[in-house]
Amino acid sequence: MSINNSSRKLVIGLSGSLFSALAFTASVHAADYTLKIGHVSAVSQPLSTCAEVMKSHVERYSGGRIEVKHYPAGQLGNFRENVEAVQFGTLEMTLTSGGGIANFFGPIQAFDIPYMFENDQVMDKVMADRELTERLRADVLKATGSVRLMGMTGGVGWRDFFADVPIKTAADLKGVKMRTVESPVSMEFARALGMNPTPVPWPELYTSLATGVVHGTKNALSDVVDTSLNDYVKYAVADHHTHNLIFWWMSDTWLQKLPEDLQGVVADGFHELNKTCNGLPGALYLEKYQKFVDGGGEVHIPSAEEKATFLPGQQPVIDWFVDKYGSEYYDLVQAAVDRANAEIEAERASFIKQ
Repeated sequence: MSINNSSRKLVIGLSGSLFSALAFTASVHAADYTLKIGHVSAVSQPLSTCAEVMKSHVERYSGGRIEVKHYPAGQLGNFRENVEAVQFGTLEMTLTSGGGIANFFGPIQAFDIPYMFENDQVMDKVMADRELTERLRADVLKATGSVRLMGMTGGVGWRDFFADVPIKTAADLKGVKMRTVESPVSMEFARALGMNPTPVPWPELYTSLATGVVHGTKNALSDVVDTSLNDYVKYAVADHHTHNLIFWWMSDTWLQKLPEDLQGVVADGFHELNKTCNGLPGALYLEKYQKFVDGGGEVHIPSAEEKATFLPGQQPVIDWFVDKYGSEYYDLVQAAVDRANAEIEAERASFIKQ
């Protein structure tokens, strides 16, 4: 079917009018609220993908009433600066590790006590433990005035030891200059196992390994591969001493100003983020592991006897924590672990037996 010139002009004229009408409608219905998400995770890492999933959900299901602006890779500052921005109301949402918010609420470091969580199943249940989450939410909100815990998710998996020498037991790391964050929990742990803990800022770690300032690091395999640290640390032991647990924070002031229906949209958006964060890292681990091995790396899975050589590093950290913050949060996390183990045991029994 052909269109003559008059008809073509009419179609073009109508299209132009329609475009103008849509543009006018969009301008009239500009977003009523802005949700800025700022964090330190790189664009290429899973946490940025999780934030993008929430952004998409919130913008679509709010009908455009909420505009989400995403600022990854430390564009708005480090952990502390982002939390302060949420506290002061200049940023609506961010994420941290436990250590990343410890300056605001020290007892959260109970989650970083080594070997608290036996495996992924326990970790998943603890992250979803409602009693623990609600208590932590209330306590951090009280301590900060306006920083609300949305929930906990996985990040890039378990932290293990990486070094430039083969590792099977804790004895293999004795005297090794091990890079840690400048955190008493990390340093007490490394020191208890006979290592020489050496705090090195993350941006300086690659050069520090290359020049021999340190000879090992305690990180997730994904962190090591993504930043090419495996150029210098070729050996790993999967002792899984801590999990790279991520806490997501929101401005309570901003959230409470939203209409009830939009509060629900934000809550549902976080649910979508949570699903992504807890599923994506595990799938990506296969690729990271293969890249590590293909680059000449070796990951040792310790036997029960070999794993036991690392366990003495736990008690000194517990002692330090209890001495500084009391036993309450250690007991709270341990109670959540006990509930998780009981659920897992019941689920396994149901799976195996009719």
